[in-house]
Amino acid sequence: MKYQELKTIEDQVNTKGSKLWTQMNDNSKALKMRTLFVQQHGGFFIQDGRYWKWKSPVEEKNGYWLKNVQTDEKVFFENMSEFGRNNGLTAVKICELLNGKRKTYKGWTAVEIREVKDGEGSYKKEKKPKKEKISITKSAILVDMTTNELIHITNIFQFAKTNKIDYGHLKKVVSGKMKSYKNLKLYNPLEKYNASSEG
Repeated sequence: MKYQELKTIEDQVNTKGSKLWTQMNDNSKALKMRTLFVQQHGGFFIQDGRYWKWKSPVEEKNGYWLKNVQTDEKVFFENMSEFGRNNGLTAVKICELLNGKRKTYKGWTAVEIREVKDGEGSYKKEKKPKKEKISITKSAILVDMTTNELIHITNIFQFAKTNKIDYGHLKKVVSGKMKSYKNLKLYNPLEKYNASSEG
């Protein structure tokens, strides 16, 4: 059986061109949307070139913050050795800043004091939750909306090809993304019950 990974909220918000990414970037209300998103999901947004990238609460906890003493700019980084190389710092001195053993070093100071190892590395890092997986099936039960006939499909692709209908649209019906297509809809055994209950 094949499985497909479900997209996480991080995938959706950081995938360029997605609906959620567009709301956070190419929108007149982008700042407001980013603020609401952080209130709901935590973490923060960091500018990456022209656009904004969301850092999850796990990434924030696993990363580090330093502040430039001259400009007051707060800088977030996840790779201590890389940040050190780019800014003429050593991992040992960065750790001393973060541990509170040193107030400033080469124009940098800690945004927050917390325990990290004296040297290369950090405290024990958290792991991101594993992506959920769903099984992919080729079969489905559809209803002909004209005749109310139940149609058992064992191979969606082959059914679409045989009946000369669009596979992509049919797949959306099967996955619940479309209500119907070509008078076909996904069979719901509780539909009659729900309709009678509402009546």
